[in-house]
Amino acid sequence: MIIDVHTHFVPEKLPTMSGRIGGNKWPVTKCVCGKSHHKHVMISGENFRTITDQCWSPKRRITDMDHEKVDIQVLSPMPELLSYWFNAEDTLDFSRQINIQLSEFIAANPDRFWGLGMLPLQDPEMAAKEIKRLKNDFGLKGVEVGTHINGRSIGDPFFTPFFAEAESEGIAIFIHALHPLGSDRIVGPSALSALIGFPTENALAVASLITGGIIEKFPDLKIYVSHGGGTISAIIPRLNYGWETMEEIRKVCPQPPGYYAKKIYYDTLVYDINAFNYLLETVGPSQLMIGSDYPFVIREKFPGHWLDDLEINQEVKEAIRSKNADNFFRKFSK
Repeated sequence: MIIDVHTHFVPEKLPTMSGRIGGNKWPVTKCVCGKSHHKHVMISGENFRTITDQCWSPKRRITDMDHEKVDIQVLSPMPELLSYWFNAEDTLDFSRQINIQLSEFIAANPDRFWGLGMLPLQDPEMAAKEIKRLKNDFGLKGVEVGTHINGRSIGDPFFTPFFAEAESEGIAIFIHALHPLGSDRIVGPSALSALIGFPTENALAVASLITGGIIEKFPDLKIYVSHGGGTISAIIPRLNYGWETMEEIRKVCPQPPGYYAKKIYYDTLVYDINAFNYLLETVGPSQLMIGSDYPFVIREKFPGHWLDDLEINQEVKEAIRSKNADNFFRKFSK
């Protein structure tokens, strides 16, 4: 059995602007001439991404899942839809509309799909108040959040109200890279931002959860991070050494940083066996879950099937394929 915890959803038709402040940044879908199974996602009058019916068609997804032997997908919105740059009330309105469409998508095939919604994180109090509705009204298992919200790292204590309610309600939190830092310094085509910027962005997010005291304060949070946490597995040894040698680091981390890193979960989307093995050694097999980034071009096809080629025991393979995810999403939901 394989559970893929990193896949994305975009409705066939995005909700129309409600007349408030979203302005031209409010995303809209536009038909692609001559291609009924394609849509352009337009933002500020430009094509942000061309998507296919893999984003909105349960039938198309299930066909692909059956072909690649994936049993369950966890769906979250395409990150650009998170819309933290709107007025918080606008983001709340947009989030509810996306969450409704996502919940309807899942309800048609609940044995194949689980869902993570979106919230207006630029207002942590507002986001915290919406968690019960996300869980009880929409039937979603948690929320996708960006690595930062308008430049403020997700581990900043500013987000404490959100994390407190998320821990209380037992929801899953999926951290995904968004508008990576340093994109202006990348030399080459814009597509490199996802290849170079995302790993750095994910590592910054994980580090902020550690040094911002979020994992220390809320030890029962259920958090997982996209793309294997990016470069965090290479940074943890440096943070651990700093903790041992620098008093100011110990002031913000009562335990070594590696201790907190092992309380977070990570998807396996690192594209390389050596990188996977290092991540496995750094955080342990209990913290890893299969992720593919379906249906976008950067996705891994036949996710998790490369585990058969690794020299690890069958119990560990099954844990990573599905049991860790099943435990993460089911056992700790209240």
